[in-house]
Amino acid sequence: MNKIWIYFLAFAVLAACKGKVKTEEKTDVQIDSPKVKIDVDTTKQEIDTVLIAATDTAFVVKDKLIKDDIGDKRKEYIINVFFSNAKFPKLTYKNAIGADLAWAGDLNGDGVQELLLRPDWFSSCWASINLFSLKGNKWKLIKKGSMYFCSDEYPLPKRVVKTETGFGLLTDSLAEDKFITLKREIKF
Repeated sequence: MNKIWIYFLAFAVLAACKGKVKTEEKTDVQIDSPKVKIDVDTTKQEIDTVLIAATDTAFVVKDKLIKDDIGDKRKEYIINVFFSNAKFPKLTYKNAIGADLAWAGDLNGDGVQELLLRPDWFSSCWASINLFSLKGNKWKLIKKGSMYFCSDEYPLPKRVVKTETGFGLLTDSLAEDKFITLKREIKF
């Protein structure tokens, strides 16, 4: 049954991509299924689909870019992340125009995986790396660091590592004009 929903969703996304978008009137898209509920104003927003596991999909709803925007055309740049699994609430993140996501595994033993989010911005290979945990049906930021994502050495899914005392988040920095990777302890 789960595969049917995935195929249906993939078909709906492909069909939506081939259609003409009306820009002169407001069009509200409401996706409401047992898996996901998303409200999108297609005159102002667009959706990125991110496969974060074999059976988990995230939908990053973001504002459409303004021509020649470099981060100075809007008061705020906010994304909303919705999940195909209805047990996960919406995650809202400021100062981003998109995002890369990855499950980090169940790091605190509560039976729910933690989530890594690397926000997209207009330029640069540097970004923040953010570890979220689900607490009281809300996403809580647990750890934050910096990441040089143009390097393939530590892609987002490999940024959480086992340590002697628990887990660490691999973050990047510059020291004496050299890249260094730091292992920062994750505390819940």
